Amino acid sequence: MGMALLKEAESMARDYQRMSIRDLRELARSSHPEHDPEAARVFVDRILDIEAGRLTWHWHENPGFQPFSSVATLGQQPGGGTASADPLAIAYERGIPIRETQEYSKQWLEAARLRPRARLAVLIRAAKLYPMAAQQQALWAKSYDFIAQHLPIYSRMLQMGSLSTMTEIKQVEVVRVTEKDTYRRSRNEHKSVPIFKNGQAVKDAAKHARVELLLLAQL
Repeated sequence: MGMALLKEAESMARDYQRMSIRDLRELARSSHPEHDPEAARVFVDRILDIEAGRLTWHWHENPGFQPFSSVATLGQQPGGGTASADPLAIAYERGIPIRETQEYSKQWLEAARLRPRARLAVLIRAAKLYPMAAQQQALWAKSYDFIAQHLPIYSRMLQMGSLSTMTEIKQVEVVRVTEKDTYRRSRNEHKSVPIFKNGQAVKDAAKHARVELLLLAQL
């Protein structure tokens, strides 16, 4: 009986992978009559995979080139009147749902308003899990500790600038002693510290961010 339930759960997970991202979003809501916690987990992971794939693709490819772009030279766009137009037209039509899914995922993640540190961590996790072309795999196959040490490179790949440090504010007491009096006052000291001290900090931040997204997905 337990094995049958496991197989049923695995089948449902596969169905969730094939479901449109918008339909999956509705099923992830706890208010949906057919809500299943697994739908929320698959939804969040798919959102992150799609966004990580979009960002790393843009970083890797020529910035001036867009897949399935409707902007093409005369004779190469759909309706251009050449034999080469047909495959491009087909690719363009197939690309429409891909672009719509990417845009939806981007907007949903932006609406989640994760803190920059949390967003970077959870996207690093997704990028390491996301299947990529061979030339990108070497970069993301590095350990979390390596990524933490070279964070500016990875944050740029995920379009978050060179995010690598944060400001730590510590309150200190300043004492000034004169012949007659002693003056005491407090002041804030600002210190720049690494945003992640090591790979474990990246993994911990990613775990917490994913939980936050799971909760949002069920609203």
